Amino acid sequence: MVRFIIALIMSFTFATPAVAAVKWNNPGSGKAGSDPKSYWVKAKKAKSCNGPEFDYLTDKISVKKITIDPSVYEGITSPLGMNSSKKCKFNFASEIVPKPLIDAKISSKYGGFDNERFEGIYDFINTNIGLNRLQPMGPAQQRLKEFLLTWSAADALSKNIRFKLMEEFRLDFHIQSMIPPLIIAYSDVSDHLSNAEKIQIGTWINRLVEQSQQSDFYSRQDNKAYLRHLIALLWGIVIQNEELIAQAKAGYEHAILDMRPDGTFPKEVSRGGTGIKYQNRAINVLVTMAGYATLIGENWIEYEVNGRSIKNAVDWIDKASQDPSMNKIYARECVGGSDGTIENPIMNYLDTLRTGSSDIAWVEIYTGLTGDKPAFLSQKMRDYKGLWSLSYGPQACVVMK
Repeated sequence: MVRFIIALIMSFTFATPAVAAVKWNNPGSGKAGSDPKSYWVKAKKAKSCNGPEFDYLTDKISVKKITIDPSVYEGITSPLGMNSSKKCKFNFASEIVPKPLIDAKISSKYGGFDNERFEGIYDFINTNIGLNRLQPMGPAQQRLKEFLLTWSAADALSKNIRFKLMEEFRLDFHIQSMIPPLIIAYSDVSDHLSNAEKIQIGTWINRLVEQSQQSDFYSRQDNKAYLRHLIALLWGIVIQNEELIAQAKAGYEHAILDMRPDGTFPKEVSRGGTGIKYQNRAINVLVTMAGYATLIGENWIEYEVNGRSIKNAVDWIDKASQDPSMNKIYARECVGGSDGTIENPIMNYLDTLRTGSSDIAWVEIYTGLTGDKPAFLSQKMRDYKGLWSLSYGPQACVVMK
């Protein structure tokens, strides 16, 4: 309990000596293990991104059931920290509250076009979180409350939410992507909810978190597995659940262990014409996890295994963003799993959308945590306003003063 009180006081002030001095304490898994050198070699020699060379250690599911006493919900008061900043100023904030989506209608095709149904919802949640932080007690707060109350009352996202080809063990990616901003929005407006409303919304979110944590992956080296751990970290902080936090920490440890010394994540960079894009996605979620870990007084961004840390991954993506030909080093044939080509990879993760959405919004968190500025990516971020990215919330706004 003491940790969380300290965390609330610290509230994402990255540049202070107190945060900078915090080391990697209380490891989630005890020992990171030995370098998976044989995995790195096999992955580099693979002919296909989906080949047996990528069969690796599965992502351990340690938390399947999350039982929460109603008093825990009643005690929630913005534990994720609410910072009011000009960096919360988006190009606009969605004003129409989306109607509850009960049947998600996830198709059986991996990826498919399911994201089109969710884009407006991502826009709404993230831009209103940002506006509420910039102008508390205003219309954004009321919109977020209405959204959370109507969706939880309708038990939204309760039908067809699993990836059908794997419905026995995996929540669909688009549903998983909804959960972090839901948790952030709930935390932000919690001070303005009645106890009954907190319980109603919290119980609904907890159902989604449980299904997220029950989702299985072939490999623990997978950006979707990292998203599951981010969800565990956020919800663990909000409901003060040490087991969820420990699981997330173990996932972060394994991510750095499984990463090659040059900073690449084997499964991500193998993805054909989207190899660089998926490398960026893995970095995005891991840096976001490191940002939120400061709320529990821990400095994950400095965590090292045999001399490598997330900084190695950042260096690689910064270079590859300037030189897309680097995609050819590890990218392999990836039928049904990528766009573009190995020679001409997709680079749209560098784009900033009209709404302020960008997949490199993590750069602001990274710079705030380390003081380092990736040369190319920092230039791309120069004129941003309130950048957010789909699964991870309004990052620049959420984590920076």
